[in-house]
Amino acid sequence: MAGKVPKKLKRRYDTPAEGLGAVVTELRLARNWSYHHVAHKVGCNPGYMNEMEHGKRNPTLKLLQAIADLHKIKLSRLIAMGERRHERSSQKKAAAAKSPKKPK
Repeated sequence: MAGKVPKKLKRRYDTPAEGLGAVVTELRLARNWSYHHVAHKVGCNPGYMNEMEHGKRNPTLKLLQAIADLHKIKLSRLIAMGERRHERSSQKKAAAAKSPKKPK
């Protein structure tokens, strides 16, 4: 088994898929579950779950519903959380692009 995973992971949220994947990861870590455990519970391959958490796979509606059910939240909330994560990241990048660079 791999080492202990920190509660807060540093992730990029450049795409909506990355934002959603990060939310799924955070929900999983809050319960101290492995992605293998979640994959087994929702009926998908652990590799697929890992890629989905990293924004490399687009999950089906059926899989997202199973993940939401497992965490006892509404599907709409799960999607909204991922969307907010991505939007906040986009807003920070836009603000950083507008601010003048500090000389070194």
